[in-house]
Amino acid sequence: MKGSDTALAKLMSDFFCTEAKDMNYKALSEKVRYFKESEKGVERMFDSLEDMRNEVRIETALKMIECGKLTLEEISHISGLPLDKVRELAEAKTA
Repeated sequence: MKGSDTALAKLMSDFFCTEAKDMNYKALSEKVRYFKESEKGVERMFDSLEDMRNEVRIETALKMIECGKLTLEEISHISGLPLDKVRELAEAKTA
């Protein structure tokens, strides 16, 4: 196996590791340990996931608003966004 093939194999192995201590690459291991094992890292990961979830909710609400078949209340219920946020999105869409 060539050196680059070995490096790729090690990296792929790291992607499937569940424990940072079992990883091949120190830099990747340290980041995994931070995000999975430290309180601050877990908080940052949670916040990032929450931000991504809200982005998806907003994109979904915007598509429903554009479609024009649902009330803002229905869009709020389906998307999980507060009604005030859906109204804000609808107003920005028509402005």
